[in-house]
Amino acid sequence: MPMPVYKGEWPPAPWSEAQESYDLHSAWASGDTDALASFYTQYPDGKPPKVRGAQYSNGVVGRLARWFWGRPPQQATKRLHVPVAADVARTSADLLFAHPPTWVLSEGDATNLKAAQARLEHLLGGPDAIATFLEAAETQASLGGVFLRLVWDRDATDKVMLTAVGPDAAIPEWRYGRLAAVTFWTVVAEGKDGTWRHLERHEPGRIFHALYVGDGDHIGRAMPLESLDSMKWAADLVDGDNSIATNVEGLTAAYVPNVRPARKWRNVPGLSSLGRSDFEGIEHLFDALDEAYSSWMRDLDLAKARLFVAEAALENHGPGKGSSFDPEQAIFTAVPGEALLPEDGPNQLVQAQQFLIRHEEHAATCQEILNRILVSAGYSVGDFGDDKMAAAMTATEVVARKDLSNRTRARKILYWTSAMAPLARTMLALDRLIYPEGDAFEIKADPEMKFPIRVDQDPMQQSTTFANLRAARAISTEQVVRERNPNWSDTQIDEEVERIKAEDELQVPDPDGGDFEPATEEPHSDLQGDVDPDAEALDEAA
Repeated sequence: MPMPVYKGEWPPAPWSEAQESYDLHSAWASGDTDALASFYTQYPDGKPPKVRGAQYSNGVVGRLARWFWGRPPQQATKRLHVPVAADVARTSADLLFAHPPTWVLSEGDATNLKAAQARLEHLLGGPDAIATFLEAAETQASLGGVFLRLVWDRDATDKVMLTAVGPDAAIPEWRYGRLAAVTFWTVVAEGKDGTWRHLERHEPGRIFHALYVGDGDHIGRAMPLESLDSMKWAADLVDGDNSIATNVEGLTAAYVPNVRPARKWRNVPGLSSLGRSDFEGIEHLFDALDEAYSSWMRDLDLAKARLFVAEAALENHGPGKGSSFDPEQAIFTAVPGEALLPEDGPNQLVQAQQFLIRHEEHAATCQEILNRILVSAGYSVGDFGDDKMAAAMTATEVVARKDLSNRTRARKILYWTSAMAPLARTMLALDRLIYPEGDAFEIKADPEMKFPIRVDQDPMQQSTTFANLRAARAISTEQVVRERNPNWSDTQIDEEVERIKAEDELQVPDPDGGDFEPATEEPHSDLQGDVDPDAEALDEAA
């Protein structure tokens, strides 16, 4: 079908409802304190409004103002932002793609299997593809999902490339919960004549391009692609329908949800198929952690040593110039005795003031809030890099605490394998059409995306377990190698087993340097004496 005609507000309903959540979670992930303050105080221009009594009310009007980042700025206060939201997103990406997945085509999945497998690894196994996966996984955790798009340019690359697009720049269309088509949009220019948006719609077999000019909140009117110099490349490629034929059956885009169901939009048509963010429902904990750390920093500021100096000890600089106190001065001009010795106590000419820092109380509070954030997001302390917490636990406890991360990782792997398998097949088919150089092949099935198994057991504990099992003759060498290297192929395991057996069967070398040969004569006993010639003669006569 052709590109839909858009008009009115942008993004259109119902995606305008989701855009607010995307903006909030994007602000938390980026650590942009200005964006956070702007969101929670509800002023889009970034300028603080005048403080009104309604902001302190108990009704709906004052609800957001009671957040730490939404409080009216009555006085200059130090607000410290802790980028724990960004750390959660990074941890999610590392759990999935710190060890890259492998791609496998089984026998019969393609003609000329060897050539197809080599091209598949070139497309999706290189460092550029892994970097894209890591980028996509961070966006997925932050915004509840991510789109993957196929792009190509024979003048710039030697293969079809994979790019990640956030859900806040896409208008998807679903069919039974699966992506049927998607329109990506990008602001390509802004000026006095308005805001220019490039729309790129992906359908099975075709990619449509359109250009609109409007303002910040409205799509405006459609314009020819050649209206902007930066869009002439698209004008030179499209046909009469403003589209490019891909000549493949599959969709050249995919959507990977973070976690389903999307609780906020479970019953909203068009949004129910989206995923939910790792941040959903714990934004108030992010806010509370920032407040706790800011209170800690405020204690540091209040604990600075301060001197309260009597007026008599100050040096007068003359009319209108004020006075000052020099703490390095050794000798002071005499002052009246009553100023030095007040009736109610000792000398109060200079009084020092320094408050205590409530370090332990703040540390415990911050740690408790952080633990609650991690559990709600579905991650373990051991995977989050909290060495202080991990050091207080035994190795068995660390492994047990990592089980929460493993379960979250397993859920996300299901979404990745489901979305990437058909996209990888389309990518291979499209690549064969655009870059026909090399050995020919035809894909008959979806490639399989295999994620490596995580090894959480402590190496020392694992070696002790293997040693005890070997001593009890309860495990074979092959099984030891397989459990020690769960991500190895059968060929690698067999080769390692043979190497171990070869080392166990080493022969003792001849100390004289010659080849070792077993003895063929009867061994000589040192206990035997000289042979009696008469006894020898008797033996011969017998």
